[in-house]
Amino acid sequence: MKTLNNILKAFLLNILFIGVAFSATTCPALSIDKNYISPATQAEAVIGSALCALIQLKKDGEYRYHNVLDLIKKQVIPFIDIPYTAELVLDEHWEGLKPEEKKAFEGDLTKSLIEDYVSLLVNYDKFESIYVEVDKKIILEGNKSEVKIYTSTGSDREVTAITLKMIRNNSRWRVYDLVYQTISILEIEKMSYGSKIHRYGLHNLLQKI
Repeated sequence: MKTLNNILKAFLLNILFIGVAFSATTCPALSIDKNYISPATQAEAVIGSALCALIQLKKDGEYRYHNVLDLIKKQVIPFIDIPYTAELVLDEHWEGLKPEEKKAFEGDLTKSLIEDYVSLLVNYDKFESIYVEVDKKIILEGNKSEVKIYTSTGSDREVTAITLKMIRNNSRWRVYDLVYQTISILEIEKMSYGSKIHRYGLHNLLQKI
């Protein structure tokens, strides 16, 4: 998972703390039940709310592992389509699984993503003011979309692009992949689990998780 950690670290360094833009005393409300017509608006709302909440934890002196973990579970995970991501990760193995096995795998994938993400967040203590822009010119194909997020830091304002791949299920947009410099987190997870299945076998892997 070293490569995945590097991708997440790069993502966080470019988009995590934007203090000036989120200096309000209260963070914007974000509801999983709200239907966002545009995936770009959905992405913007999630990023804004999560960043504001993280910064508020810092200001309140509550920036500890369990608090950040709880925040990510509430503010980020609900907006990731874990079942669809899990299906793509397991690929041809997915259809042969029983419902309870699919749930177990979804739980393991969620745990994997959360642990890597939260560990990086907790160990990141440098605030930087950066510019973040969500491109409203989205790529839309059926119920899928790609949303580009442009970030820049420092005086040179060198721009970095991050692509969120999103899918619309039950009238709601959720993320199923993040691409940074052509590297996909989904593909990294797919290779990781593929390697485990090759090593242990699918049945034995399911027993382990």
